[in-house]
Parts: sequence; structure tokens; C-alpha cells
Amino acid sequence: MSIKILGGFARGQVLTVQKGDTIRPTSIMLRRRIYDFFQDLEGFYFLDLCAGSGAMGFEAWSRGASRVYLNEVSKHVLKTLEDNRENLLIKNHHKKSGEIKVSNAPAEKFIREFKRDYQKFDEEQKKQTIIFLDPPYSLKSIYFDVVSELIGSAEEDPWYFGQLWIESDPKKGIPRNGWSDYNLKASKLFEQGENYIFVTIFPQS
Repeated sequence: MSIKILGGFARGQVLTVQKGDTIRPTSIMLRRRIYDFFQDLEGFYFLDLCAGSGAMGFEAWSRGASRVYLNEVSKHVLKTLEDNRENLLIKNHHKKSGEIKVSNAPAEKFIREFKRDYQKFDEEQKKQTIIFLDPPYSLKSIYFDVVSELIGSAEEDPWYFGQLWIESDPKKGIPRNGWSDYNLKASKLFEQGENYIFVTIFPQS
């Protein structure tokens, strides 16, 4: 199975997706909806915490993201992700493109480790950071653990100042209004069928 990058300098280039239920790529229509709005990501850092095939992150890279972090907890899926990365870098070696980092860790562990690097970014780069959270919809604890990590405790000063994109499905995952329990406010909401991507900006006011 394969899917294509929709826009940017790598438009039309193919990504391999493993067969079976191991991963669930963001639907083409939903990916198109959000990237029709966020067309130019020049200068942004993009983190995909549950990357799978890497479609969302590679799309951001193709549209100018300076650095893309692709994290995938499954070692079985990781090989396909790394192959997609290598193929794209070879095909686009002559183009000015950003850095792609691939890692293998639980999403909540990855975000805790990323926090140390993030705190060294300048103020502009902190704002120009996007975290994409799209675990298997039924694994609700991953959603809540990552969001809790980004919010921090009441005793802490806010540490994250970028965007969070959350993909889910109200039947299997989190309802659209479920994020109000964390006082998260949607700056944008993109929908395709039952699936949605909820975009919010930190810190929450």
C-alpha cells in the first residue's frame, strides 16, 4: 500500500504504508484539509509523536519545515518509516530541505525528552513548533498523558508556546468537546467524516 505527498517540493512522491491494522494513516481528505490551510511551514519545527508511515511529518517537511521529528513506538513500523525517510532524502538531495529525525519511544516519554531541547529554542522558534498527536484512537491514555505533559502542573510556569494538532474520532477516541475538560480551546477544527483534527495554541489563556 502507498500514499502520496500532497504538496510542496516533494509533491506526488510516494510513501510506503504497511498492510494490516498496525498503523492508520491520516485520511487523504483530512490531510488535504489541514494542509490547504497550513500551506507554508517554512521555519517551523514539526513533531509527529505517533508517526506510522510519516505522512503528516513528511508533508510538513515538503512544505518547508526546518526540522521534522518522527517518533514511532513500534519497531515493526519503524523500518518502513526509516525507509520512507531515506527514499525522500535521496530523491530530494538537490533541494533545500529541512532535517528529519526518526526516533523510537512511547509518545509521553518522547515529549518529556523533547522538553529539554525545546527550552533551548529562541522565543520565535518556540512559537513556530507544531506537535501532532495521533495515537490509535482507542488508546485514550496516550492523548491525556501527552496533553497533561504539555499543560504541566499548576505549580509550574507554562513551558510550551507552540501549536498542538490532535487527531481523533468521537466513536473510538475522544469527542470533539472532550478537550474542554483540559481547558483547551480550538483555534481551528478540521473534519472529514467522523475524524477530526483539533488545533490549539499554547499556553491556554
